[in-house]
Amino acid sequence: MNLEREEILRRFEVWLDGVLAAEEAPQGITAELLSSLATETGVSANGRCDLYSIWAAITALTQEIKLQGRSFKQLSETLAPLADLAPQLPEMQREAQERARREMLDVLLELRDRLGRGLEAARVSQAKMRESLESGWAARLLARHKALRQAFEAVAALREGYTLSLDRLDEVLAQFDVREIVCQGEPFDAGSMHAVDVEETEQAAEGTVVEVYRAGYEWRGEVYRPAQVKVARKPPTTSAGDHKNE
Repeated sequence: MNLEREEILRRFEVWLDGVLAAEEAPQGITAELLSSLATETGVSANGRCDLYSIWAAITALTQEIKLQGRSFKQLSETLAPLADLAPQLPEMQREAQERARREMLDVLLELRDRLGRGLEAARVSQAKMRESLESGWAARLLARHKALRQAFEAVAALREGYTLSLDRLDEVLAQFDVREIVCQGEPFDAGSMHAVDVEETEQAAEGTVVEVYRAGYEWRGEVYRPAQVKVARKPPTTSAGDHKNE
């Protein structure tokens, strides 16, 4: 009976050694430990290791698993704050895109302001040149001079260039749903305008915009940049008593 048990154990060990020999070394068991199993006294003459060696290998593997478990826990604790930020990433991305759009709109509107000032300057210069050339016979005579004609043509070309650039820029702004706030001749609106100056006049109703210093714009149906305007105000009336005192 004992002989049969020993034979069964021997055959099982032979089969187990063959199976393990065909597999790669388990992760976590160091090469030093595996080599020691083949050289230390735990290995018998027929190439089999005793139970002590197997237990030592299992103990080492258990310790390695514990170490990996601690490392995984530390990694999870490190990544936990990032996981909490994950739902906020789309909102953060939208905010970054919104800031980029606003910065780009600010640049485009500043460029339009400069082009508008350049166009106005060219328009005034052209008007003055035309007025001076039509003022008398001497001016009409000088108008035939080549240099004067070239200067007048240059101002006209400059004005046309400013106009074309502004038209193209307005098309770009319209694509971004940016609209200029109409102010000239309109009643003052504190929600979309800033009154930076007042003019006493009888030529316009009180509270009417008589001049626009800087254009205002709406973006997506809301005021993005208020306009800077001059507002009309009625002159103070003089009473009859004031005339008598005079």
